[in-house]
Amino acid sequence: MKRITQLLCFRSWRRTAAVLVVMYLTFGQIAYAQQAKTGGSPLDTLMNTKLWADVPEAKDFVRDTRPPPDSLAYQPVTGLDPDRPKPRNKEELQALQGELETAVAHNQGKALKRLGVKQPASPAKQTISPKPGSN
Repeated sequence: MKRITQLLCFRSWRRTAAVLVVMYLTFGQIAYAQQAKTGGSPLDTLMNTKLWADVPEAKDFVRDTRPPPDSLAYQPVTGLDPDRPKPRNKEELQALQGELETAVAHNQGKALKRLGVKQPASPAKQTISPKPGSN
């Protein structure tokens, strides 16, 4: 019987300690919480909120060991810019267009010859004959 009483006392002590820990964790935080400031518009809140940090002035030994900003030669991380061709002027673009049209005509002729299709006559050589009986 004495043993049972000892176990019950031990269990109640553990239970009491657990309740106290839970109460401390729950209500202890409220004691340290700051009261929220009420009032004011959202614009006031935005205007009074500091979005950047004040950077202190560098110490003397830091300023002395830094190289002057003009002498810094930064290297790009993504590599050097590739050499790109210069934009073409109007005459060069017209010459290039002529070359491309010549190549198109040549390739179409080769494709039609390979398929065995006769090349149709050009529209300039065809004449339209009127239908008989129409004026």
